[in-house]
Amino acid sequence: MATFDPQEREEAGRSMATRAERLLELSERDDQGWSVLALKGRLDSVTVGRFTERCAAWIDAGRGNVVLDLSGLDYVSSAGLSSILGAAKRAQERNARFVVAGLKGLVKEVFAISGFETVLSIFPDVESAITAS
Repeated sequence: MATFDPQEREEAGRSMATRAERLLELSERDDQGWSVLALKGRLDSVTVGRFTERCAAWIDAGRGNVVLDLSGLDYVSSAGLSSILGAAKRAQERNARFVVAGLKGLVKEVFAISGFETVLSIFPDVESAITAS
């Protein structure tokens, strides 16, 4: 039976957090009363925990409606799709609108194949999402 040194376990946890930070950049800004949450990189099993935590905090802060800007996202896995759906439900529970903007390339294709284009409000860019809503 293998034993784990608590220090090694802690170092491994820090290593995963650092990797997730390198693979997915998250930022937030306010734009005309909307919280714009921008993702850059990959949203997958390695980064989904970080996204879910940060997104929940942003939504729970109650700053109003949310535009998820995916124009900088290069890849999304099924875990990433699930976390986006969870964020949309969380926003809805708090009576906030949740829309997606900036789909392109592989990410746009994954949204189309998975049927997410029919479940979420999707706009070509942040500006059009805010203007239309």
